[in-house]
Amino acid sequence: MHYIDIYDYLLLVLYVFFFSFLLLLKSKKYEQDKLKKFFINGFFLHVAGSILYCMVIQYYYGYGDSFGFYQGSNFLRKVISTTENPLGPFFLSGNDFEKVFGKITDNELSLPTGIGINSNLVIMKISAALSYLSFNSYLIISLFFGLFTFAGLWNLFLMFNEIMEKKNQRILAIVLLYTPSICFWGSGLIKDSICLGLLGFICSFVYTLFIRKKFSIIKSLLLILFLYLLLVIKTYLAIALLLSLALTAVVNLIIKRKNNVLKLVSISLIIFTTLTIVIISSSSSFNSILEETKSNIETFKGAYANPDGDEERSMAEFSTAFVDVNLPNLILRAPLAFFTTLFRPFLWESRKPIVFFSALESFLTLLATVYLLIKCKVSRFFYFIFTDPYLFLCFTFTILLGVIIGFTTFNFGTLVRYRLPILPFYFFMLLSIHTKNKELQVLKNRFQ
Repeated sequence: MHYIDIYDYLLLVLYVFFFSFLLLLKSKKYEQDKLKKFFINGFFLHVAGSILYCMVIQYYYGYGDSFGFYQGSNFLRKVISTTENPLGPFFLSGNDFEKVFGKITDNELSLPTGIGINSNLVIMKISAALSYLSFNSYLIISLFFGLFTFAGLWNLFLMFNEIMEKKNQRILAIVLLYTPSICFWGSGLIKDSICLGLLGFICSFVYTLFIRKKFSIIKSLLLILFLYLLLVIKTYLAIALLLSLALTAVVNLIIKRKNNVLKLVSISLIIFTTLTIVIISSSSSFNSILEETKSNIETFKGAYANPDGDEERSMAEFSTAFVDVNLPNLILRAPLAFFTTLFRPFLWESRKPIVFFSALESFLTLLATVYLLIKCKVSRFFYFIFTDPYLFLCFTFTILLGVIIGFTTFNFGTLVRYRLPILPFYFFMLLSIHTKNKELQVLKNRFQ
C-alpha cells in the first residue's frame, strides 16, 4: 500500500520552505548565545530524518505502525464528516469507538486495527487534527511529528546547556540534536516522536517552574497537559520520569542539608519511595501493564510476519528478555535487561544494513561508557552521579526505563525506537561526567 506520491513531494517543498522561513525568524533569538547554528542544523536534520523515515517505511519495509496510525487518522476524518459535532470524536475513548463503530461493515467506516487502545487512539487523533493543516498528506503529517520532536529536544538542549554552564555546547548539540537514531526513528508518525517531544518539554517546564522558579500559567497548563498525554501514550515513560524526579528531590535534600533531622526525614522518604516501587511492582495493576505489553508484543510479531516466508524481515529479531512477572525475577534479570537496552545490537548481530547503523551507535555508546569508567576509576564516575542531582535524575531515569524496555522488547528495530527517550539523558550524563572529571584533573595538576 502506497501513501506517498508526487503530490506529497510537491507539498513537501512548500511546507519545508514555509517552516524554514519561520526557522530563520526564530533563530535570530539565539545569535547572541552562538546557538543559532545548532538550532538550524538540528531543524534540518530532523526534517531530513522525517522524510527519510517515511521513504524507508514506504519503499523498503512497506508496513509499520506509522501506516496504522495514518489509517486511523483517515477513519477519524470520515467519522468527523458524518457527525453533527466535529469535535465529538476527539473526546471518545477507544472502547467508545469499538462500541459505536465495531459492528459497521461499510468499507468506508471499517474499524482500524488498534483504535480500541487509548494510546494508539491519541496518536490517531493528533494525526487527524494535523491532517487539516497538511491536506491529509502522510508525508507532511510525519513532518509535523518530526518538528515536534525537535522542538522538545531543543528545549531539553537549552536546559542541559544552562546546567552545564554553556560548556561543550558543540558536543552537547551533537549528542542531543544530531544523533542519527533520534533524527531518524524519532521523526515519523509514531508514538516515539510524540513521547520524545513531550519528555523534552516536560523536563524544560519542570526546570523553569521549580528550579529557576519562573512561574508561567501557560507553561503550568502545558506541563499538566503533556504529563497527561505521556501517561496515556506510554504510561511506563511517565512513571519512570515521575519516580526519577521524586527520588532526585529526596537525594538533593540529603546532599544539601546537614541537619540530622532533615537527613532522617529524607532517608524515610527514600524508604517510602522504594517500598512504593516494590508494592507497585508486585501489585496486580503493574502486572496487568506488563501482561498487556507482552500481549501487544505478540500482536506485533504476528502483524510483522512476512507472509511470503522470506526471513529477511525477521533478521533483526532476538529472544525477548521477558520473564515471569514477579519481583525476584525482575531484580535478577534487571542488569541483563538494562545492558540489552543500551548496548545492543552488537556489531556481529547486524544482519541488515539498517540494523548495522544502530549497532555502530550502540558500540560507540559502549566505548564511551567504558572509557569514562576507566578514566574516572569507577568510583569517581558514581561519585559525580550521586553528588549532582541532575546526573542522578538522568541515571535513575536511564536505569528504570532501560530495565523496563529490556524486559519487553523482542526485535532490534523496536529496541532502537523504544530506547530513544533514554539517549538524550544518558548522553548528557556521560558528557557532564567527562566535563567534571576533566575540570577535576586540571585542578589537581595546578596543586601538584
